[in-house]
Amino acid sequence: MVELFGQSLSREELQQRVGSLAQAGGITEFTYASGRSRGVRAIQIDTGRLCVDIVVDRALDIARATLAGVPFVWRSANDIAAPAYYDEHGDEWLRSFFGGWLTTCGLSNFGPSGHDRWGTYGLHGRINNIPADEIDVRTRWEGNRCLFEVRATLRETKALGTNLVLHRRWWTELGSATMHLEDCVVNAACVRAPHMILYHCNAGFPLLGTPTRVHVSHAAIEPRDAEAQEGLDVWNCGGEPQAAFPEQVFIHTPLACADGKARAAVVNPQSSDGHGLGFEIAYDPISLPALFTWRKLDYGNYVMAVEPANTRAIQGREYAASHGLLPFLDPSEERTYRLDFSALSGDALRESIATIASANATRADHR
Repeated sequence: MVELFGQSLSREELQQRVGSLAQAGGITEFTYASGRSRGVRAIQIDTGRLCVDIVVDRALDIARATLAGVPFVWRSANDIAAPAYYDEHGDEWLRSFFGGWLTTCGLSNFGPSGHDRWGTYGLHGRINNIPADEIDVRTRWEGNRCLFEVRATLRETKALGTNLVLHRRWWTELGSATMHLEDCVVNAACVRAPHMILYHCNAGFPLLGTPTRVHVSHAAIEPRDAEAQEGLDVWNCGGEPQAAFPEQVFIHTPLACADGKARAAVVNPQSSDGHGLGFEIAYDPISLPALFTWRKLDYGNYVMAVEPANTRAIQGREYAASHGLLPFLDPSEERTYRLDFSALSGDALRESIATIASANATRADHR
């Protein structure tokens, strides 16, 4: 059954009430028309509750998301830029970083730029600035469930070098507040290759405010640096925007909840007229054994993020290699990652907090 607008409807009952499915939700393909975003392809999925804009030419990442019309993710001043504006040097990645519900970092590196035996690389890798191809967009019914699905392929390649292929699939259904993501990364080259991936999930106003809290199921937490050490006691707390707020990054060891998934949620229980507003990322802590949280309560750059990753080496690829933390893919080897992106309000928000708290109750240190 479709749970939609406070009603439970069969396929037949819904079709009796609408002339087009677009009246209730659906998939819309579109192209941005101005500025640096001109010509960039995108796909909007509207479930009737959750609405997201997936940017086809930017790794099929999610730039915009609303729950019942209320936005809850952060967007940077860059907004959407076409891949042609990407600059791999140093930290110039920041000139095209749009934030959103998901910015994917990788596939060969994340963290700061550097140079090593595999070559020179920029901040957070190339994948977010690579356009997708082999795009497959589908709406279909399975019994009384109306499913929405987007598939595509992305290739991070270099002649005589890297050939990493990402097969990405998003799916959800009419009436749902959850987007499901499955990524399969394949090393299509004939030599072993470094493989680092991080899922950068960004909360912004009106979700972000003084009452906002981050809840993560974790076994341990440590600050990345001296700035994070200063904020360790309030690592999970929102606050008012402050001028020149120094970014704080915290490194977590994920802990599985009762269903085997680790969770990270950003919630504001006082938002949306007291119903609360938030989002949760649920993921496999075996394939993604690290989580970072980012706290940046600056003017304009007013954001808190949760970031599951496949290695805890947020200090970058050189650091990862020297500390035995660098993942690799052998020729033809593939790695699969599955994550659930859920928008939260009301009972779902309270259930997320309770599920994470139950997992953390097994820890000796309850920070």
